[in-house]
Amino acid sequence: MLVDRLGGPVHSKTARPVDQVVVLVVGRPASGKSTISELVAERWGLPIVAKDAVKELLFDLLGVGDQAWSERLGRASFALLDYIIELQLRTGSSFIIDAAYNAAIESAKFQAWQEKYGFTAIQVHCTASDDELVRRFTQRERDGLRHPGHADNERTDGFRASLADGRAEVLDLRGSVISCDTGAVEAVDDALAQLGQIIV
Repeated sequence: MLVDRLGGPVHSKTARPVDQVVVLVVGRPASGKSTISELVAERWGLPIVAKDAVKELLFDLLGVGDQAWSERLGRASFALLDYIIELQLRTGSSFIIDAAYNAAIESAKFQAWQEKYGFTAIQVHCTASDDELVRRFTQRERDGLRHPGHADNERTDGFRASLADGRAEVLDLRGSVISCDTGAVEAVDDALAQLGQIIV
């Protein structure tokens, strides 16, 4: 039996199910990705693979430090996230990814996965105004809604500056893209309705 680098048998593309859907909830930090992901998971019974959840497990295991430590564990989290995503892709089951991706860095990897595993990609692009993103970013840290390991209290100025970097947030993949301005009334319900028309 052939075994791939993940330690499992190699499957031919013809043997794989054709109905695997990967819902990628993308956008900037504090854009509402986790809220949308949880709503999608609840409505359609899909598991969530979330970068922040992985990172917070590392904080609990390895400890909390300063901003530099948080960034180091952030890089490790993305590496672990990739491993978990590919394991999930191998199952052929649908799932949700919750992560703030830089499309210029991540698109090629996801394109290769889409070619290998043949999944249908649906991206929900969460957005809000810069002022609203900064307000949420600072508010959730003050309210204790974020794991202290993220060191958000040290990152507010850097986060504000990062919003002007012009990076693409939507990955270059075959599939639908649903835009969701989470600061707009009824936008979340509208996005979920659009998603439902595609999934069913």
